[in-house]
Amino acid sequence: MPRSLLTLLFFISLLPASENFVSSKICRGCHPLIYKEYYGSMHRRSSIYNDPVHNAVWQKHPLRQKGRYNCAPCHSPSDTKLMEALEAKKTALPEPNDIQKEEPIGCSYCHRIEAVVPGKKANRNLIAPKSRTYFAAKGGKSENSVIRYHKEEAMMGLSKRGSGSPFHTIDYSNSGFSSGKMCIGCHAFKKNSHGLSVCSMDLERSKKGERNCITCHMPKIKGAKSTLSAEGTHTYHGFSGLHNRPELLAKSVKLTVQKANGKLMVTLENEADHTLFAHPLRLAQLRVEIQRGSETLKIDPVDFYTTLGKDGRPAMPWTADSILESNRIEAHETVHFPFDVPLKENDRVTVTLGYFIVNPKAAVRLGLSDSDSTEFKVLKRVRFTF
Repeated sequence: MPRSLLTLLFFISLLPASENFVSSKICRGCHPLIYKEYYGSMHRRSSIYNDPVHNAVWQKHPLRQKGRYNCAPCHSPSDTKLMEALEAKKTALPEPNDIQKEEPIGCSYCHRIEAVVPGKKANRNLIAPKSRTYFAAKGGKSENSVIRYHKEEAMMGLSKRGSGSPFHTIDYSNSGFSSGKMCIGCHAFKKNSHGLSVCSMDLERSKKGERNCITCHMPKIKGAKSTLSAEGTHTYHGFSGLHNRPELLAKSVKLTVQKANGKLMVTLENEADHTLFAHPLRLAQLRVEIQRGSETLKIDPVDFYTTLGKDGRPAMPWTADSILESNRIEAHETVHFPFDVPLKENDRVTVTLGYFIVNPKAAVRLGLSDSDSTEFKVLKRVRFTF
């Protein structure tokens, strides 16, 4: 028996399957590289026990006192007991169990998303009933085929080799896994109880093309997808974003510098199919610095943000009923920023587009001080000499 199959059976013997979703640790037996990426991703860290920002918001949310963790469908859908309590309108609060800590959004949950049901306040994922039939894309594309484990003849019938997975069936027919539509159950928009869209990617602004959620946030990188595969690449399962490997997203943003009427002009072009920094807690900044000989000229940054409010004052997302201010970078938008700074010969200009996971002012209100949430992070930096 192949060593990889023995490893898989070992994990199965140690970890009993949950009532609805197979443990992601079982997936590790055949997909060690993908599991390692997943384990460092925000999907694995989405619960209040793993994400300090989400926990800080939840501690102040009024639904906490009412025993209604309505965040579960997107932040911990693999916790079936919590989800069932929520559906039954019973007390539904996340407990510090293994699912919350190790796989709040597990591998088998995402790979069983059959369709996305549109909603008024948020979309909803429809989960396929077969527990060990998983949707996937083949080479980044969908096709009308279902692969079950079987033996194939090799070397003109002198030997046989296994094809497919000995643990689960692979269904390549779901187009959502090549188009990226399986992501929009949780990543399209969210409205609060006042009907205010507190977070929206504005996907309706997108242009149809070859790029989508998967091609940008789950690009092909080196390494076999499983111990049973001879392919040299796999789809990245760390889910590149502001928390994890943002450099994979930097290619969607272009920064250029030019001299316009003798003064500095910076142009920002967003090639992404959605709004950048859409989350209301984010603060992004365009920072410009000019090195002129031994002198360093710093220019006031340009802020990109959304301020939610109630009664004309800034408010948290759950109480807000309006948008007080907004300066966002929309999908496929090109913005020119003229600066009243004359450029001189040999000026060296550094332009940086970066962000705070949590706007420093909001971080103070939420009691957040961890460096990952409150430090300025660089998305893209370019340098020009005139």
